[in-house]
Amino acid sequence: MNTRRPLLGVSVCLLRGEEVCLVRRGHAPWAGAWSLPGGRVEFGERLEEAARREMREETGVELDAVELLRLHESIDPAHDAHAVIAVFRALEPWNGPAVEAADDAEEARFFPVATVRAMEGEGRTTPGLASIVEEAAAR
Repeated sequence: MNTRRPLLGVSVCLLRGEEVCLVRRGHAPWAGAWSLPGGRVEFGERLEEAARREMREETGVELDAVELLRLHESIDPAHDAHAVIAVFRALEPWNGPAVEAADDAEEARFFPVATVRAMEGEGRTTPGLASIVEEAAAR
């Protein structure tokens, strides 16, 4: 019997005008790929609390309000990864100070939303990122 289980994670789509905040992942799976800030949900932690915590830990950004955008499932046998991710969207556009990479993020910065699909096509992002960012930006 297989006792392995999917990871439960959260991520946050933070928009600033026509740009989205991405972090370069510092650890496997997908180390070095650009992705939304996020990570694992801790036992007893509500999803929304986890999303705000991960955003703060990875970028230094404190968010008051987020909304659930959708669930995203990522299964990648090549990276020995299976994650179910609750993707949140910040309710307000970000107009605060610059983001700063921290915790397990190697780098954090804003990218034009229009470039994310090409970045994904080049293999520079985590799988499925472009459709998530486009959906968040369309709201």
